[in-house]
Amino acid sequence: MADILNPDFSILNSADLIVSNPPYVTESEEKYMHVNVLNFEPHTALFVPDSDPLMYYRAIISFAEKKLNPGGHLWFEINEAMGQRIADALQKTGFIEVSVIRDLNGKDRFIKAKKNERGK
Repeated sequence: MADILNPDFSILNSADLIVSNPPYVTESEEKYMHVNVLNFEPHTALFVPDSDPLMYYRAIISFAEKKLNPGGHLWFEINEAMGQRIADALQKTGFIEVSVIRDLNGKDRFIKAKKNERGK
């Protein structure tokens, strides 16, 4: 099993697409979670510290910088409250065509981005 917070960059030569649904529910949001989710999902698969809610996104973006082919795509499921912050992080890193996508309920739920074709 791989740990994106301590990545082994040798596990993948390159990719055209990276899709991730990292933990994104802040600890303070736990009280709003449905019991059926809390009873069947590991805590580590759901929650991030309130003090650093983008920790997994930063790690995945860094991994994608190194392993995603130029012109490749990165897709995330996101916490609806973090869309703009994640989009900003992607753009600062050089990703282009960054879009926040809403779900059927009109909530920001996904982000897609493209690695600059020049690889920067």
